[in-house]
Amino acid sequence: MLLGAMSQLFRGPPADVAGAFVRHRLSCVQLTPGFPSLRFHQPGDFTPDRCRQAADPFRQAGIAVACLTGPAGLLDSDLDRRHRGVLRWHALIRHCRDFGTHRVVTETGNRGPDSRSADHWAEFRSILAEGLRVASDHDVLLLLKPGPGHVLGSVDDALRLRIELDHPNLGFVLDPAGFLAQTPPEEWPEAVDRLVAQIGPWCPVVHAKDLRVENGTVGLPRVGQGVLDYGQVLRLLRPYQSNPAVILEHLRPGELAEAKRCLEEAVLQAT
Repeated sequence: MLLGAMSQLFRGPPADVAGAFVRHRLSCVQLTPGFPSLRFHQPGDFTPDRCRQAADPFRQAGIAVACLTGPAGLLDSDLDRRHRGVLRWHALIRHCRDFGTHRVVTETGNRGPDSRSADHWAEFRSILAEGLRVASDHDVLLLLKPGPGHVLGSVDDALRLRIELDHPNLGFVLDPAGFLAQTPPEEWPEAVDRLVAQIGPWCPVVHAKDLRVENGTVGLPRVGQGVLDYGQVLRLLRPYQSNPAVILEHLRPGELAEAKRCLEEAVLQAT
């Protein structure tokens, strides 16, 4: 297992962020293109040289670039902003391997009460199909991340998408908390089993945060502050993914050591 975090957990240029990863003994990073002196706002900002400037300090420090962070919302309600975001996404896919990885993580986004409509599903499929065409041309894997209320928000959505598109460049982030946030808490233990069994074959990256109920509301704190058993998750995932990248989420730098310890204990339980 590769254990890491999001690059934006720490501030500074790539070399400084990579140094922080080394100090915390992390082995991989989910790299968000964009640093104080190295921005990637426009499609033209993605050049082989600039991409390598962002990624090389991590690789030289022995930190694997597990994946890149893509758009947080493919279905932006502002059509002009959506168009710009999709163009940037395509540029990110085309240059993904210049960053030293072949995976891009993308979210569909939440359009509000009508996010789950048939029209939005059709729009999403159309946008994704074009992204997959670009990904296929450049041998890149698109990993979709779920979110409560998002167009892709449940295991059923993921399975439906696999049936409707059935594309070799399509995968998912195994995000137990994200997938189960709208599942009744009493069903969480059995739902984890089903989640991994149903989509584990397409999930080379895990996003690790926790689930808990406070005052009747489901929260998504950092690992170790809820009820998810990551020993169980990783044990179930092993037949499908022999060396997954596990990315810690929903934490601050000062909480990283404790979250890392919780995951490492989970790994011991999974062996």
